[in-house]
Amino acid sequence: MIELVLDFVSVNAYLALKPAKQLADDLGIELKLTPLRTTSELHLLSKPSDTDDIGERHRWIRAEYARRDALRYAEVQGLKISIDGRDCESTPALQGLLAANAKGRGFDYASTVFQKFWAGELPIDSDVEVANVLNELGIEGFDATDPRWDLGSTKADLDTREIYSVPTFSVDGERYLGRQHLPMIRWQLEEYEGPGPL
Repeated sequence: MIELVLDFVSVNAYLALKPAKQLADDLGIELKLTPLRTTSELHLLSKPSDTDDIGERHRWIRAEYARRDALRYAEVQGLKISIDGRDCESTPALQGLLAANAKGRGFDYASTVFQKFWAGELPIDSDVEVANVLNELGIEGFDATDPRWDLGSTKADLDTREIYSVPTFSVDGERYLGRQHLPMIRWQLEEYEGPGPL
């Protein structure tokens, strides 16, 4: 099994979803999606002023590079990115993922939410909009106050496994932070057959 820990505000988690599913399908194994509330990796994208110190300027440069890098990879995957995901509250959408997982529709739900959110078409902080996405998948009656969809126990489990960022992959007790590790994950799942990825 490949576990992908994600948050919908993370463009890198969006970029990791389709390749992770392809890898799981190639190997005939399960892809499990686990929600984790985080902060967008683009939250530092505010142009520095003349009064900012060099550290602030360097943080902005790194964040701007990350944004451009994400857009390059999104274009390759044919993904529409119209917003930057900053300052968005994703808790309702993450609760919706728990509800979708319970019905075996986690990947379909995550694909839909990512696509609509990053295209600027879905407010992921709306219980009503999340319920509408679930309804489209045949999952009715979503209630964000239902204790089954409380993110606390999921967060506590991730804390015990020292998983704090997204996208993180967990495979047989190994943790990999970032989609760039998919070749290594494939190598691990293929029992380290042949030379490892460089």
